[in-house]
Amino acid sequence: MLQAVQILIIFAIPMLILFAQTKYRIVKTMSPILVAYAIGIVWGNIPGIPLDRGLSMTISEISVPIAIPLILFSADFIKWLKSAKKTIVSFLLVVLSAFLSALLAAWIFRGSIPEFAKISGMMVGVYTGGTPNLVAIGMGLKASQDNIVLVNACDQILGGAYFLLLISVIKPVVSKILKPYKGMNIDDAPQENPVTFGSMAFKEKRRAIGKVMLMILVCIGGLGISAGIALIFTGELNAAIVMLGVTSVGVGLSFVKKIKEIRFTFDAGQYIILAFSLALGTTVDIKEMLKASPEILGFVAVSMFGAIIFHLIFARIFDIDADTAIITSTAGIYGPAFIIPVANAIKNKEVIVAGLTSGLVGYAIGNYLGFLVYSIAMLL
Repeated sequence: MLQAVQILIIFAIPMLILFAQTKYRIVKTMSPILVAYAIGIVWGNIPGIPLDRGLSMTISEISVPIAIPLILFSADFIKWLKSAKKTIVSFLLVVLSAFLSALLAAWIFRGSIPEFAKISGMMVGVYTGGTPNLVAIGMGLKASQDNIVLVNACDQILGGAYFLLLISVIKPVVSKILKPYKGMNIDDAPQENPVTFGSMAFKEKRRAIGKVMLMILVCIGGLGISAGIALIFTGELNAAIVMLGVTSVGVGLSFVKKIKEIRFTFDAGQYIILAFSLALGTTVDIKEMLKASPEILGFVAVSMFGAIIFHLIFARIFDIDADTAIITSTAGIYGPAFIIPVANAIKNKEVIVAGLTSGLVGYAIGNYLGFLVYSIAMLL
């Protein structure tokens, strides 16, 4: 009974967070993932409240490989490749910057953190894609659960702090270094009034929910196939093969027009990630985190701010304008969910499409890059 209640709470609280995000400014300006993670940490550290941490861990492990393809289904990789050259160049520089900063952090902390190579793989994943990549890579590399939790926590803390700067002072600062924005040569402008679930008629809502549920079943099927392939070739549920498998399913099916046009698959994926963040937060032991986090915090700080600084330097060298640099950097550091708030903050809605698609491309390549960086870091 208690386990059923715990599952219900884990999946109900993200709904409340998403509702609060539409009603309250303070929630709207924060990362929903950060809010969910914080609630989970508080819940998991209140004495006397019954909690099955093993159940929370199971939920977090299952949710990520289901969420990844859901997030990728709506990506239009062909359109992104046809978009303005400077957008593609800028995002490739984001990837290169994250790659270099992760290896730099690995080199700096190679003598003080036993799993430095695994964490470097997680870092390039999260700063080209997002939280799902971080966890997928960590699980795939069989990083310790403590390190996965700590890295995620440090990323949320530092990411939250930088986001406040991003929506306030970053544009004026970057504008002193990079040239001004002059417009992008893309065919499709972002929708000013996108269709929301709440604005749909009841029959449309029911139809949309049915389609999303069908795609969730497809994701579960993709997870099952990936797990089967792992068992056939390794004799075990090799997490690396499973994660790369579900990523490939998401990328492959994104080219199917009927699947791409299904509404709210990305939203469903983001909702599952919120549930994952909440569940993972309940596994955090604050006492242990405070004991073990200084080196991990330093590793994450070097990776994140190194990626930002490297990209700024490259953007100056390759003559990328300020707005494009900011929005593609946001796509790498935070993923698609933060594109619209940042575009609003820099007062340029023209960059929304390029930013969203860059973030989705990052989700797609993040896992592959993570395993590559790990292999290189092992040589340090």
